[in-house]
Amino acid sequence: MPPALQLFGPCKICHQPANGRHFGVMSCRACAAFFRRAASGNSKYLGVMCINGNCIIFRNGKYKCKSCRLRKCHDVGMDPRKFQQDRDLLSSTILALSNSTSPQSLSNFLGRPEFILCCEPDRASHIKTIIDVSFLIDKARIVLEAQHSNYDIPLKFDNSLEKLTFAMEDLKLKRGNPEFQMVKYIGKDENLLFWELNFLGAAQWFSELAEFRGLDMDVKIEILKIAWMLWARIDKLAESVELHKRKILEVNSYKWTDDACMDLKDVEVDLKWCTNYSKEQLAAILTPDINKHWMKCLEIFTELEPSNIEINFLIIDLSLTEAAKKLHGKSLEAIEKIMEIQANNLHHYYTKKLKMPHYSGRLAKLMKINKEIKEEIRERKEIKYLATVFNLFSVECSHPEMFECA
Repeated sequence: MPPALQLFGPCKICHQPANGRHFGVMSCRACAAFFRRAASGNSKYLGVMCINGNCIIFRNGKYKCKSCRLRKCHDVGMDPRKFQQDRDLLSSTILALSNSTSPQSLSNFLGRPEFILCCEPDRASHIKTIIDVSFLIDKARIVLEAQHSNYDIPLKFDNSLEKLTFAMEDLKLKRGNPEFQMVKYIGKDENLLFWELNFLGAAQWFSELAEFRGLDMDVKIEILKIAWMLWARIDKLAESVELHKRKILEVNSYKWTDDACMDLKDVEVDLKWCTNYSKEQLAAILTPDINKHWMKCLEIFTELEPSNIEINFLIIDLSLTEAAKKLHGKSLEAIEKIMEIQANNLHHYYTKKLKMPHYSGRLAKLMKINKEIKEEIRERKEIKYLATVFNLFSVECSHPEMFECA
């Protein structure tokens, strides 16, 4: 015999196991919930008569005639006057929690989400300090206007993707292997340096893509402002995996700039320059969950060991896909044309260079990297929107579109 039936006996309405007294009658939760709905003042079942007049309420695992079920509820003594119309859901929840032996979280106790637990309204930044990043755009124009890489000997490439890859490999060889310094402190100056190095690094990368060079300068700048952080993510992700494989970096350390690395568990982040709140108060907004998206990307890179051709295609796809969401008209047409050309170039690489006609499975796995990054961007945009609503930050940038994908 079921435990509920042992304790309370059968439901007086449907004869299923009861779980307690509801509206004055021993009944099951299903019949109690039905009575609350059906016996209310605006119920469509009030006054409706059944032709049979005495239907079996529960049969073959289903509740039958609603009219007879409501009549049975009244017949056994259920009382609609015992409805708790003014029941306070918050008070009931607190009461239930107070009767519980398990401890409450601070967010449940205060009734506030974790990310605004300690956000004191008097610390909100209604007046902003503007950080002018126009100098970065001016520097990027110089990079984009400069002639692309020249080589000591004439080289022939099958397509622009292959040429882009060679140019970036050649650039890294010329730079040599710098001694990496571990970043232990990140404040205002370190953030500005990060922006500059990666923004100009992305400009250098795009300047080596033949189809990109053919665009108007204003379109180039608009794409760069959207895509530079995406370039940095995949570029530094790929370099981190390579350094892990060569045992140059510990597995919990990652590339930050070309000559600097950081360990997220061993770095001090100073936020006094951009907010009135403490790092602890903004932890839910500013602390990245590396296990959610970043680690998944690392796992894919480690498993597949993508070539530089594949890595550069991932950057093109991710960057231009995001740019296509913002640009319109001829600019959008140009972006779509570049993406089509590079897709054909990747097909050529797989089928002609690698002799791999069936590459769709590998490419699908690689594209999961971009999917993870896009999902992270979407989540970060939602968080930044909340930060804007609550005026959590005391600074704004002269070109906020540069940081939409940050």
